[in-house]
Amino acid sequence: MKPFRPVKSRKISQRIAQQIKSAILNGMMKPGDRLPPERELVQKFQASRISVREALKGLEASGLLTIKPGSGVFVAEANSKPLSESFSSILRIQKTSINDLTEARIILEPNIASLASERMTNEDLLKLEQNIQETSKAIKSNSPSLTSTQNIEFHSLIAESTHNTVISLTMKTLFDVVKEMTLETTDNLPKRKEISSHAIDYHKKILKAFQEKDSQKVYELMLKHILQIQEGLKKVKSEAK
Repeated sequence: MKPFRPVKSRKISQRIAQQIKSAILNGMMKPGDRLPPERELVQKFQASRISVREALKGLEASGLLTIKPGSGVFVAEANSKPLSESFSSILRIQKTSINDLTEARIILEPNIASLASERMTNEDLLKLEQNIQETSKAIKSNSPSLTSTQNIEFHSLIAESTHNTVISLTMKTLFDVVKEMTLETTDNLPKRKEISSHAIDYHKKILKAFQEKDSQKVYELMLKHILQIQEGLKKVKSEAK
């Protein structure tokens, strides 16, 4: 079965984009696969170079393709960045606060952590251990920005440990926004270091509960942890006034 066929329509670029998108979503083309050269695509679709380029640019903007000048066009690896950027823009337009994000985390993360505790593999546990080690080094080296990023990554790794693609990508998108807004909110370096130190203490407790496969304890610790983060950020905000 050939993945592409000629198109005849007033919206040629959209029809081309739809065919390529379908080929990717149906598994006919996989992440990392290189698309045929532009001249070949022009022949396959029986369309103009302009229409083909418009289609490719649109798919690149949506995160499905990666265009590498001089190398070609490739099916993109799983990447939540375009979604994160769109989500972040929407939240900024809606005047969403860091507290709003934290409230969402209170509802979502304890349940996600509980599910992760039932599905977590030894490899997942190792990633969490490595994250804690790297975060501890960042704290000792007085790298608050890196520490904050590592702490948020810990939560992203837990979402990945559910081995549920919907949960993993949804939370990664949320955490990208949290990361961005947290760095903007906490510009007080000593305070940021203090928050990170408290966070890693909870992370160690949560990791231990994961190792013990105690889903209820994981749930309770995660809930307390997010509540503690919320209080810490409220304190930082009030002190900044």
